[in-house]
Amino acid sequence: MKLPALLITLSLSLSLTSSRADDAPLVRTWTPLFNGISHGSFQLSEPRLIRAEVLKIDLAAKGLQFLTTPDNGTRDGETDAITTSTFLTNEKCQAAINAAPFDKVYANPGGPENVQGLMRRNNQTISPPDGQPCLAITANLTASIHHDDHGAPESATTVVSGFAVLLRDGTITGKDTKLHPRTGAGVSADGKTLWLITIDGRQSKWSGGATTPEMAAWLQSLGADDAINLDGGGTTTMVIASPDGKPRILNRPIHLGIPGRERPSGSHLGIIASPLTPPKN
Repeated sequence: MKLPALLITLSLSLSLTSSRADDAPLVRTWTPLFNGISHGSFQLSEPRLIRAEVLKIDLAAKGLQFLTTPDNGTRDGETDAITTSTFLTNEKCQAAINAAPFDKVYANPGGPENVQGLMRRNNQTISPPDGQPCLAITANLTASIHHDDHGAPESATTVVSGFAVLLRDGTITGKDTKLHPRTGAGVSADGKTLWLITIDGRQSKWSGGATTPEMAAWLQSLGADDAINLDGGGTTTMVIASPDGKPRILNRPIHLGIPGRERPSGSHLGIIASPLTPPKN
């Protein structure tokens, strides 16, 4: 590594850890929600106020199933814009996030969308590849991240694309230094652990957003070896199912500048999971 790059990496590492005790884990407590899915969160005061939500998925857990947004049949576009909460409800998922970028922002749900990059649902291609980086999940639940969605494995039955690869083989590659709400995904070296993260932004008294190098560093500290930047901004949303099945928004989205309002998205990634197994006496 060249010296300037080394100094930048060290500076980034120091700035991201300055607001918590040395060697303290980024997420202090993981709460199991469903079989294979745990939830954690973290809040930082430096380099600005930051609030983030994280789902950790054990891909070796039994009963997991991944879904993306369905096509919209004969309507214009590829999918219809719906909120992540509506997607979770419609698909009977236990957890969901917004996923790939899409072409139009609507004030309200229902408009047709064209999704950027490859999106597969149950091995059906909803949106064709166009050279975007992607997150791919195979039928045997192994996850991987690729620089070009043309290179997604044929065995990948679930695929969503994003803006950029942030982390590759443990090296931070994210370069966008603008502060925005962010949605990202990280994958362990063996492809059997998946982290989904949302970082709120555009709300200075709540959370000021993040750069992509920052998000990459946080995913790396959680254990990811590879990571991808999914669609963010006003679309960033993470939702789980409450015990009654109704959606519960974990983060604070900001659609049209309104804190707490969800943006209709053309692409989502959902997880169906079984209830937690009660401990044996």
